[in-house]
Amino acid sequence: MGGEKEVVLVVCANDHDAGVVYDINTGEKIMCINDCAAPPCGLAFVDGYLLAASRSDKDQPIFGSAIYLWAPDKLKEVQKSYAVEAIGPIACSKDGVYLVGGAHSGHMYIWEIASGTLLKRWCGHTNAISCLVFSQDSSLLISGSIEGTVYTWPMVSLFQAEQPQPNEVTEIYPQNAHKASITGILTLLRGPCPMLITSSLDGNCKVTDLTSGILLQTIMLSSSVTTIAVDPLEQFLLCGAGDAAIYVIKKSGLIPFEDNCHILSGHKAPISALAFDSEGVRLVSASKDCVILTWDTTTWQVVKKIENKMAGPITNLLVIPMQVNSRVHQRRNFLAFKLPKLERICKPKNETITLLLPSDFSKNVNSNPARFQSSNLLAEQILDLEEKRTPEAVEMIIGINTEDQVKNQTMAMELTNMNMLLQGQLFDVMDVRADED
Repeated sequence: MGGEKEVVLVVCANDHDAGVVYDINTGEKIMCINDCAAPPCGLAFVDGYLLAASRSDKDQPIFGSAIYLWAPDKLKEVQKSYAVEAIGPIACSKDGVYLVGGAHSGHMYIWEIASGTLLKRWCGHTNAISCLVFSQDSSLLISGSIEGTVYTWPMVSLFQAEQPQPNEVTEIYPQNAHKASITGILTLLRGPCPMLITSSLDGNCKVTDLTSGILLQTIMLSSSVTTIAVDPLEQFLLCGAGDAAIYVIKKSGLIPFEDNCHILSGHKAPISALAFDSEGVRLVSASKDCVILTWDTTTWQVVKKIENKMAGPITNLLVIPMQVNSRVHQRRNFLAFKLPKLERICKPKNETITLLLPSDFSKNVNSNPARFQSSNLLAEQILDLEEKRTPEAVEMIIGINTEDQVKNQTMAMELTNMNMLLQGQLFDVMDVRADED
């Protein structure tokens, strides 16, 4: 992204239908993106070739939510994918492979972006999810909730269990947990150890060793922390606060961050979003006062002020490259890129059920039939089978039960597949009716 002209995409709440693109240097309004609205943490730029936003959908209130996708070189075209429940925050992996959504119910969804396949749905938190991020190396998915819990989900084991088990960030020291909704999550890889930074409406930022889960530092502010950001070189932590101030905290050599901070004043309402340009020369801040400010990071002075009152209070902003067309065509296999449609439900896996059978019973199925020497011997062996007094009798009973079990599981899978098919057809019919209306 270095050397390219960059712009600021400003997105507001769900009751506003367009995102606005501004020139980061001049403040000039470049264009609008229709239907681009999102709740806090509901906007993502996918590895330079896809823009994603979650929002309530007024055309389909029965579903409550949809995820909108745009290709940056065709911002007039949008792919709208309905979700089975309301999705709030979203995040994409750094390599552009996965898109994750967090629901108000606490459930989490993960899609493969290229195909739109819903890979997994699981219960992540007991309350609504407020924040989602991937670690910088995409090895971890990290989620935060409105109750203050923060979980890390290793991607290597995420798909192995029916119900994945997270690593709770505060499992070593539960007393160090946040007491209010999580508003920001960052991972830092530079330094002696990888660090996780979380912010909350309780007014604290907590710095944790990402490997061990040990709390390294608690940064306490005099106001609620509404958003956080770190510069590309990881030298400064910036905390947007509910008192309309931006707190600049410098990284330290002894402890993760210095105790004192520099305060930036310029907004008149709580800070809602912060973002750096690719080189860390400019900081862009947005507030519920409908104002966007651009700061010079060498002097921390405001160099540009943009009024955004027509669009309403800002919920998200991104600094993205302007000349994205060439980037799209330089990517592998994206010369004929088509916007994917995200699936609503997980498709059943075509797996073969493997059951362990008694070895002798299975091997002797095609063997020669036994020859009885007399009727008395035949009667005696029948009695042994009835009374289950021989190993052969036990193996026969096991074989019969196994066969019945296979039949029952096969019928259950067929019924599940039929149910999934009917649900998919129902959703498709509702989509068609919505388009006709």
